[in-house]
Amino acid sequence: MIVKIFVVGATGYVGSAVARAFKARGHAVAGLARNENAAASLDQAGVAPLTGAISDPDFCDRISDHDVVVMAAMIPFEEEAPFMTRLLETFKGQDKHVVFTSGTGVLSIDAKDGAWNQATFAEDDPFPFPVRYNREIRIQTEDLVRNASDGHLRTYVIRPPLIFGHAGSIQIPQIFESARKTGQACYLGEGLNLYSAVHVDDLAEAYCLAVERGTPGALYHTVAGEANFRSIAEAVAAVVGCETRSLTYEEACELWGAFWVDIALAVNSRSIARRTVEELGWRPKYRDVIEDIRSGSYRDHYEARKIDGPQEFSWKSHG
Repeated sequence: MIVKIFVVGATGYVGSAVARAFKARGHAVAGLARNENAAASLDQAGVAPLTGAISDPDFCDRISDHDVVVMAAMIPFEEEAPFMTRLLETFKGQDKHVVFTSGTGVLSIDAKDGAWNQATFAEDDPFPFPVRYNREIRIQTEDLVRNASDGHLRTYVIRPPLIFGHAGSIQIPQIFESARKTGQACYLGEGLNLYSAVHVDDLAEAYCLAVERGTPGALYHTVAGEANFRSIAEAVAAVVGCETRSLTYEEACELWGAFWVDIALAVNSRSIARRTVEELGWRPKYRDVIEDIRSGSYRDHYEARKIDGPQEFSWKSHG
């Protein structure tokens, strides 16, 4: 049976992988295109483009004929709940699936000195630490989505950790950029802090399994290993041919900007995917982020871009 899938964020890092995964299963996939270039890119990938924006008053009505809607776009945290409210109201009482992409940043524990923390969380484990800005906002959106399952509408939340593969990510490109800007691959403090990690293709598989086998209202983690930021910086340094350098928190904020340091680099966010593995039968294929940097997609991307000179490298992000 061919299912109609709509991916919000289909031109982005996660959304494009999700679109590929559903297409590989034989489904009809469409995606949001914010301009003509994005529409052409989707069309070339075999994804039907719908031009517009999620802020358009009629956007949810325009996609209401789809069986599955995946929210995989990166937008400000404060804008997620209003959009998901409109989408869930449009689909209320209908036999539809809605998947919302959150992130294990909601499990972040401050690590401004780059120290390691042993705390690791499965789905729905209690979180006995001070609530940070992103958790306070995103947990409310997660709960909104999960509680919308009503016997007809089936909703799911997926929380990816650090995402890698195909030369994309947020954190890894930032470390490559530190080498470009400073001549050294930088990390924060001790560099022993970390996010758990997942390859973007394994992550996309979890979206498909959630729709096929998931429990309505469920939360699913996607974890296939972990590597601390110092190890990632050492791998980047091996590719670039430079030394590594430990930064103070203040130096890191000056280099990368305080927002991204606080969200992505000055924390521990360790998780396990117990429910995803046991309930969905999810089995990740790609586990070694360090190898992908040293001799895989990141090295290949760096070498391909190096011929263009020392300008800022172009990396895929979550959006």
